[in-house]
Amino acid sequence: MDEESLPLPVDEPTNITISNRRLLVEMAVLILAGAFAGFIFGGWRFGSGVLFGGMLAFANYYWLKRSTAAIFNSAAMGLGAGWVSVRFIARYVALVVVILAVHFSGIFPATSVIAGLGAFAAAVVVEGFTSIFRRNI
Repeated sequence: MDEESLPLPVDEPTNITISNRRLLVEMAVLILAGAFAGFIFGGWRFGSGVLFGGMLAFANYYWLKRSTAAIFNSAAMGLGAGWVSVRFIARYVALVVVILAVHFSGIFPATSVIAGLGAFAAAVVVEGFTSIFRRNI
């Protein structure tokens, strides 16, 4: 057998693609459910804050995906990941700056934004539980 791996066919969706799509759908559902609960129990500012945090969660996901791919691509080409990894770390700084701006401006409660931002982690947990109990037939 050859040690080189063959590329995956582009036309067929892979398990990774399906899982990522499912994770994004779960994340959207959790954001909408959290915003709905926020509107009912916390008022319009709290619910809007959850929606804003959810938008940050999607931005964080895509930023993470692109910066991680750039790190692996530079490593595959034999280059150092020094400056490329700055983008990976910069997303944390950007998120902190946005959350601090929200907190100090008082537009939304910072807790609601953080709750919306946590939708990614909650979606990963939901995906983990559903994949444990899902039957592959």
